[in-house]
Amino acid sequence: MQKNQPLQFCNETIHPGESLSLALPMPELFSCAPLYMPIKVVHGKKAGPCLLVIAAMHGDELNGTEIVNRLMELNTLKKLRGTLITVPVFNVYGLLNRSRHLPGGVDLYSAFPGNKNGTHAARIAHLFTTEIFSKADICLDLQTGELNHTNLPQVFVNFDDKRAKQLADVFSAPVISNIACEKGMLRTLAHKQQKPYITYEAGEAMRFDEHAIKVGLKGIMHIMRKLDMIPSKSPTKDPLAKSFFTDKNIWIRASTSGVSHSKLKLGQCVKKGETLCVIKDPFGATASETVTSPQEGVIVSMNNLPLVHEGESLFQLATFPKIGHAASHLEDWEQRSNESF
Repeated sequence: MQKNQPLQFCNETIHPGESLSLALPMPELFSCAPLYMPIKVVHGKKAGPCLLVIAAMHGDELNGTEIVNRLMELNTLKKLRGTLITVPVFNVYGLLNRSRHLPGGVDLYSAFPGNKNGTHAARIAHLFTTEIFSKADICLDLQTGELNHTNLPQVFVNFDDKRAKQLADVFSAPVISNIACEKGMLRTLAHKQQKPYITYEAGEAMRFDEHAIKVGLKGIMHIMRKLDMIPSKSPTKDPLAKSFFTDKNIWIRASTSGVSHSKLKLGQCVKKGETLCVIKDPFGATASETVTSPQEGVIVSMNNLPLVHEGESLFQLATFPKIGHAASHLEDWEQRSNESF
């Protein structure tokens, strides 16, 4: 196999077989406090693809950060082919403030490709795009549900990108959902540059979810084996759990304000017309209101907070052509996902 070449990265030269931790200077705040984006690079001795794994683009998404840190501790990276670049905390500002956003409430998620003379978010996006993203062949984006919303482990990918769709299937999450490329998203830039871009989303913001972390770590390892970046395991020792593809996810919202009562769980299949929750008046002044499912589906996200406002998201359903097959698939996936790798 061909030997790797030295990598020029953020004004540093990384030689084959080297690992390096870097700190990319970020635009300063008005306090003049210096902040840096942490970057970890493993440059294999042998040539191969460059995989970029980013976490905490929304600063309160901690599961992805933990996945990256555990990934970098694996001994198998000593046999890496190609290059692995990880950013355990993309949005350093949000992490410090326990917030999804940059200062001023700006969402970094929709600021790409950025501009070196633009807004605060645009400058960070431009810095990341030119210094880091430009080096990658494939990008994995690790996210979670929003605050008080727990998500079933699932992968989002643009189904028009056949290579990305294949890698998403290899990731082996229970559900793979189609996602559109919208203006300002990093995935849109990746699509234009023909780079496979996969988003893994699981758990809840500001909370560690051990199951979500393990599934995410296993998924990254599956993709790295598929790309021949690390040695493969015997199929009998590490069988991949089958994933189900869905073209449509729908949100169910509160029809009134009050206290939501539900006995449903993530991954549970619901029928059309089935009761999802009952919203009661906390003061007992008005009658309760029942929220039902508009169609058959699987619960892939749910609001954990009992107090809800009218119009607030309660559940997200993924719909499948054959819901019965999806139900048995989720049971099988749950059993397989608990196996060690």
